[in-house]
Amino acid sequence: MKHCTPAYLKRSLLKGLALPLSLMMASQSYAGNVGGVFGPTVNEGDRTFQYRGGYDIDSEQFVQRLHYQHSLNDDVRLRGVIQARRTDESDVDYDFFQGELLWQLKENSSTWDHALRFDFRITDDGRPGLVAATWTNRINWSKKWNSTALVLGSVDVGSGSRSGVFLQTRADIVRKIDSKWSVGAELFSSYGSTTDFSDFDEQSHQIGPTLKGKLGNGWSFFSGVLIGITDSSQDENLRFWLTKSL
Repeated sequence: MKHCTPAYLKRSLLKGLALPLSLMMASQSYAGNVGGVFGPTVNEGDRTFQYRGGYDIDSEQFVQRLHYQHSLNDDVRLRGVIQARRTDESDVDYDFFQGELLWQLKENSSTWDHALRFDFRITDDGRPGLVAATWTNRINWSKKWNSTALVLGSVDVGSGSRSGVFLQTRADIVRKIDSKWSVGAELFSSYGSTTDFSDFDEQSHQIGPTLKGKLGNGWSFFSGVLIGITDSSQDENLRFWLTKSL
């Protein structure tokens, strides 16, 4: 484990977020069709803006996000997220604000890295917010191949809260083509609440290909398609995001 994170920060995180930590071994898909299979790596000096868009073909729903992330050191990164959605009142209406803290626990780029992420979400219109915790892991199989897997648990907070812990897993496998391009595949699985686990056909499971590329001058992009493999899954989600490193 790296030692540059202050000891008091580690103690306060573990104490204040003991409940989410105890619930991490699965999670709810609370990020929808603009969610990512995020890895554990924190780079000191990282300052990044990102736009994300996701479109569900069947429902014709379009979701958009803006991210800004800022590393405090080479262990801890903060991120703010604001998401917009289509409603009856507007094509681009406020959905939620989310704050995230990613804490990298181990750095060994030749084999395995892992990290914890803690989230809180603020909504409006009487909808519940949430708190969540994730354990994310990345394995480098070779210079060209790597994979990421995470487990995430979230609980509703505030007005209209649902009971139980909502459970999700995500995973990907990626192959680098060269220094700029990579291809891969992702799997998103959402299992419902611990108070009432759904049957497999009632769960959401999506899989699909991805393409990533570096465009130069700090710009990069990600694109992908997710295809539903159960009756309750969204059939086809198109996803795209554009990132600028500052």
